[in-house]
Amino acid sequence: MLLQVYDTLVKRNAEGEIENSLAESIENPDPQTFKIKLREGVKFSNGDPLTVDDVIFTLKRAAESEKFEPFYGKIDKDSYEKEDDLTFSFKLTEPDAAFLNSLSHPAVSILSKKYVENGADLANEPMGTGPFVLDEWVQNDHANFSVNENYWGDKPQIAGIEMKVIPEASQRIIELESGGVDLAYKVDPNEISNIEDNPDLNLFRKLDNSVHFIGFNMEKAPFDKKEAREAMVNAIDMNSIFETVYMNSGKLATSPINPNFKYSIADDLPENKVDKEKAKELFAKAGVGEGDNLSIYTSDNTQRVNVATMMQAQLKEYGIGLDVQRLEWGAFVDALKRQEHNMFIMSWNPSIVDAHYELFQPFHSSNKGHGPNYMYFGNEELDNLMKEGLATVDETKRAEVYKRAQELINEEYPWLYICYGETLVAANSKVEGLKLLPKYPQELKDVTLLEN
Repeated sequence: MLLQVYDTLVKRNAEGEIENSLAESIENPDPQTFKIKLREGVKFSNGDPLTVDDVIFTLKRAAESEKFEPFYGKIDKDSYEKEDDLTFSFKLTEPDAAFLNSLSHPAVSILSKKYVENGADLANEPMGTGPFVLDEWVQNDHANFSVNENYWGDKPQIAGIEMKVIPEASQRIIELESGGVDLAYKVDPNEISNIEDNPDLNLFRKLDNSVHFIGFNMEKAPFDKKEAREAMVNAIDMNSIFETVYMNSGKLATSPINPNFKYSIADDLPENKVDKEKAKELFAKAGVGEGDNLSIYTSDNTQRVNVATMMQAQLKEYGIGLDVQRLEWGAFVDALKRQEHNMFIMSWNPSIVDAHYELFQPFHSSNKGHGPNYMYFGNEELDNLMKEGLATVDETKRAEVYKRAQELINEEYPWLYICYGETLVAANSKVEGLKLLPKYPQELKDVTLLEN
């Protein structure tokens, strides 16, 4: 919903590149200084002009938020200098190589200072500079949008948008086939062949920014031993799981940094191969043998339950039992915090597309016991690499740092990789102009509908 109503200073396009949005230009005269010039003639949907005051207000608001302070807290709040209504600068208290990427985050969707300070209900009556205006929102049912007549860019060619909440994936496709909707998000991989065989439908697909994995509890036997973790990596046939459960949607994972991210070495690494003899040898070294039982915890996501069930069947060959605990999300997370698990299934998709945020939350020592670091993983060398990578603005140096970080993680086996996910969107043949983004919400301003 935010994507239709608001704009950010910069955004990430369908090719994964950062490009200016409300910012006409952003200069970095030094690693800690940002000088931003806004586009001329931009208005909020109520007709008020966008000014530097609105942008500074938005950035300060984000920096003071407990949730987003890690992204924007390095802005020196006393450093803002307003040159004119469209130009300003500020400084960071220390270099942050991920900061430009963070300016594309929805948390800094530019707000009207006056609108907010006058007591606006942003949850129900958002107002931005984006291509559409929210007309009606009924939670868990639908949201209706009309065109923002004050939009600064090329006006949308559609009259508006009606977003419907249809929880069942199969029902979304039925609605698409019957003409009830023009687009269907979150297509189930099982539907891919049916959509591709239907001449009236088109399938849009793109590798998304997620990584799906099985995490090992590294503070609990047997996975406190590296040999046990490495044994699992050699024992499990992830290729057959990927083909069966994910229907080859996405890509087998090899690194904690998704290949959509700069500095990922995923494409240079081989996929895991089953080596049963090595697995047996490593299980024996770790003290895991026939008759032993392990546990894997998962939410009630059907794909993840199916992954766990296939792992259960594969481990029988080694005489090892696997207890599959399927819980609703809240109970699942509570169990992981209590460290009831040997293993768990989860995915990670950072809200800022930068290698630092891809690694920090899952692997930094300070995040033990916080999602998704329910491996309780910590490594001093890796912590230092993350710190160095964030403070380094030199591209070559950052590449070296994150290459070593990925190698170090793979040496420790905190995860058994499953796959990188895929964004799947189906559309009827009337839809043109959709530039698929590697995530769930899509920009719809450039979409057109052909006449029947």
